[in-house]
Amino acid sequence: MNVAVIQEHVDASRGGAETSTRELAEALAALGARVTLITRASPAACDFAAPGVSVQALTAAARGRAAATRAFIAAADVRCRDQRFDVVHAITPCPAATVYQPRGGLYADAIAGSLAMVRSRLWRGVRAWVRSWNRRQRLLMDLETRLLDGPEPPVVAAVSERVRQQVLRQRPGFPAQRVRVVFNGTACEALPADGAKAARRDIRRRLGLSDAAPLVLFMAHNFRLKGLAELLEAAQGRTWHVAIAGRGPIGPYSRRAARLGCAARAHFVGPQDEARPWYAAADVLAHPTWYDPCSRVVLEALVCGLPVVTTRLNGAAEAIPDGCGVVVDRPDDRSALGAAIDAAAGPTMRGALRDRAEALRERLSMRRHARELMDLYHALEASGNERRGQSRSTSN
Repeated sequence: MNVAVIQEHVDASRGGAETSTRELAEALAALGARVTLITRASPAACDFAAPGVSVQALTAAARGRAAATRAFIAAADVRCRDQRFDVVHAITPCPAATVYQPRGGLYADAIAGSLAMVRSRLWRGVRAWVRSWNRRQRLLMDLETRLLDGPEPPVVAAVSERVRQQVLRQRPGFPAQRVRVVFNGTACEALPADGAKAARRDIRRRLGLSDAAPLVLFMAHNFRLKGLAELLEAAQGRTWHVAIAGRGPIGPYSRRAARLGCAARAHFVGPQDEARPWYAAADVLAHPTWYDPCSRVVLEALVCGLPVVTTRLNGAAEAIPDGCGVVVDRPDDRSALGAAIDAAAGPTMRGALRDRAEALRERLSMRRHARELMDLYHALEASGNERRGQSRSTSN
């Protein structure tokens, strides 16, 4: 099967969606698909190489981010129609899509989620007005709307039930049978036991912590959206340390930690190329996000045996088995968040995760995710062949 995967950016340093796209292309190819990854020309696109995956890096020569995105999508659309792929799997919305996978959720919901964390109604209104002038975001939202409201919409491969509900709520006329949950996956695998033990020892030594000191891991690039302020507030008056990994403005959060009296327990460690040593070093992952269609970091932590605390605003909460983590309603419920972390950081939940490790790793794997997508592709191909056969019979 000849599959095109369209994603404007594939630089893994940008975030989880880009990393997942690369892993998805490799996993589809490993299942026998001939995969063409159509992306914008960039150093990351040039460096990406995987067996069975060819990369078509398109130059989008235009002034401004919105114009460059528009040029890329137009070029990708032409490329797909010229080459006649069996399946066009679009992660960036493209008119040629036969399968649309909004890994960041629908754009309207993503915007609403980013505004929900603004506590002042006045400032929420101001931020909404400012966001309305984001030309690239408006372009993508308009393209997505036209794609889903068109006469022959693609099948939507939702990465969680939360995203499926987004589609049905935002697009009430969209055929429900054309929204399928293909739950997200990750290619992450746990470190071997000896490697995990060494990583835990080395990282804790670097942070000045004993093995018994409770350590909470926060790993994200968008500190505000993912709930770092709320996590620091929950840490006030407690004994656990917080390792903050990711790319974000340290100053405001360092000052907040000082005001809350927990500065000595807040460790800003910056972006990490390899997350698994940190999963081994920590006792719990805290991801009190205001919006997440299906957080990759939560899946990785579970696969690596680390209990998770997150919110109901995260589609990945659907993957947390009973007794292996805690889901709170909102990030700003400081008391509930702190109590959840206290509960999850103990040895009981880590033991429960160990007991379920093998089944959980398969259920959350990118291999399983790719297999389910291949099943969907074959079903679409069979359905298309059936329609063409009926059309020929009618014409005869």
